Amino acid sequence: MKALQIVVVAALFGTSVWPTTLTAQQAAQPQAARTTGPYLIGVGDVLDVVVWRNRELSMTVTVRPDGWIAYPIVGEVRAAGLTVNDLRVRLEKGLAESVAAPSLTVLVSRVGGFKVSILGKVRQPGRYDAQDSTTVMDVLAFAGGPNEYANADEMYLLRRARPDAGDYTRINVRYSAGLQPGKDNPNVNVRPGDIIVVP
Repeated sequence: MKALQIVVVAALFGTSVWPTTLTAQQAAQPQAARTTGPYLIGVGDVLDVVVWRNRELSMTVTVRPDGWIAYPIVGEVRAAGLTVNDLRVRLEKGLAESVAAPSLTVLVSRVGGFKVSILGKVRQPGRYDAQDSTTVMDVLAFAGGPNEYANADEMYLLRRARPDAGDYTRINVRYSAGLQPGKDNPNVNVRPGDIIVVP
């Protein structure tokens, strides 16, 4: 009865109780095709800051582990969690005190590392560092592979559409299919905050 009440309340408020399920092919689409909202700068991202008609202030900066960058004249600026446009506005405001009508462009030239989690019946569950090219099978290998009690063909990945989203999308990842070549291989690339579950 209580579960029915939760479902009814969720339906009234338009929230999801269970994760949506995606196929591996849908999950492999570029992130921009499946999510809304601009990219948020993260720790380790490499940013190109280009100031129009000012080579001295045009430079490449890396977002430090604390989420901040150091920039001439402006000083310390928090970058992690901002959009590229938000950071551009902050830098322009900081430069405006010393540079006449500064015009900036901020580009993410390289996305830094991020963390993903793997839970369940693996030899070493936990949080692991990942890059854009890291796949589900890579993370499974980091965790020592499935243990002898695992049902690895029922493995799945939980992913939020946006960092601030409350619900997850479930992506089924069959272990045996992930070891086979071809377009039906569900070995998708992981994204920041992904959770891999091996039942």
